[in-house]
Amino acid sequence: MSAKAIELAQQLKQFNGQVIEFVQNCTDENWQRICPWEDWPVGVVARHIAAGHFEVIELVKMMLNGEPLPPLSEKNVIDMGNQHAQEHAACTRDEVLTLLQTNGDKMVTFVSELNDDDLATTGQMPLIEGDFTAAGLLEAVILHSGGHHFANMQKTMAGAD
Repeated sequence: MSAKAIELAQQLKQFNGQVIEFVQNCTDENWQRICPWEDWPVGVVARHIAAGHFEVIELVKMMLNGEPLPPLSEKNVIDMGNQHAQEHAACTRDEVLTLLQTNGDKMVTFVSELNDDDLATTGQMPLIEGDFTAAGLLEAVILHSGGHHFANMQKTMAGAD
């Protein structure tokens, strides 16, 4: 455990809390509104964050074990996201809240138990054409990319008013 890990875990926990609050306050009508950037309903975008982005800890575990990261391309990531959106188009608020809570808690616990060496472990990411630290990967996937999805959900809702 390290102060850096605790700080990152707190940032991840805060982000998850914001998404949970958003989902809890989303009306049935707004749950189905289409987010223009993703071209998915708000509820599907929220599920994508909870099920896809929070699972980045599996990639971090691979890095910590010295395993190579999968050679994902931008097309692979987009295709996986679109497949997920199709498979879960009818997701419910309760389902997404459960995923946010369960996967969010798992992610925060995992990150808070890392040490400075763990956070500095690097892995090669073909998608970004370079090395990423474990901390950098968590920040990029959850806080940056997940944050972008969350901002799109918020913009979609703001346009609904």
